[in-house]
Amino acid sequence: MRWSSLFLLLPVLFWGISYIAIKVVLRELEPGEMISARFLLATPVLYLIIRLKGLTVWPVEKKGHLFVAAFLVFLHFWVMATGMKETAATNTAWILTTAPIFVAALAWIYLKEVFSLHHWIGFGVAAFGVVLLTANGSLSNLAWINSRGDVIVLGSCVTWAFYTVATRDITRKVHPLVATFWMTGVAGVVFIPYTLATSGAGIYLAMQPITTLSLVFLGVFCLAVSFWLWAEGLSRYTAAEVGAYLYIEPLFTMVAAWALINEAITLWIILGAILITLGVYISERKG
Repeated sequence: MRWSSLFLLLPVLFWGISYIAIKVVLRELEPGEMISARFLLATPVLYLIIRLKGLTVWPVEKKGHLFVAAFLVFLHFWVMATGMKETAATNTAWILTTAPIFVAALAWIYLKEVFSLHHWIGFGVAAFGVVLLTANGSLSNLAWINSRGDVIVLGSCVTWAFYTVATRDITRKVHPLVATFWMTGVAGVVFIPYTLATSGAGIYLAMQPITTLSLVFLGVFCLAVSFWLWAEGLSRYTAAEVGAYLYIEPLFTMVAAWALINEAITLWIILGAILITLGVYISERKG
């Protein structure tokens, strides 16, 4: 293994474990409270990395687009965290791997990009995988009251697609790290005061140590450090090589969730995961 592969492997590891950390934090905080603090923690670390790389945060182009992106990325994380209150970390990780298919579909609708037969086949296979994952061996689990968390997490794939399509031109003008700094910074500055006004600072001061550590991990390592390492990796590898690393992210989640928070690994989860991976592969590689 080349040492440079750590630029991709470490972020994937952090992101895989992040779903477990989110489950821990959601025991004490609401989704908005968690995400606001997470963004605020990431912003100064991103600023330090940007300065160490010799980049500047001002002046910056695409200011209006960055404000829209800040709102959309907050919405995406909020929808995902809301769904995670009612579903497993493992389910979340596998369902979120379908996001590229939703991006392709939205680009087909709004940007008139090609959505081929392979995209449709991949979408169908992945959708069937999500159904198997959600059902987990019992059709009664597909009832709205039981599968609501999985459905909401699937909705976060749609919010990610809107974020991706709406902000696709930003990184052509703005360095990815600088863009991430402004998006997390704006979202944190806007939503933290609202959180403090509605929930009070006491919610953060009263957190258990494990919750505090999980929140710092989510903000510093899963956002700031991971985005930096991922950007470095993108400059060293082809798109196909980068995509291969993303396929193993849910595997990290599944094993870690089993080891750390006792989430069961069932045959239905494995079958659903295989179909989701196959569907995304067909859509991305063949479409």
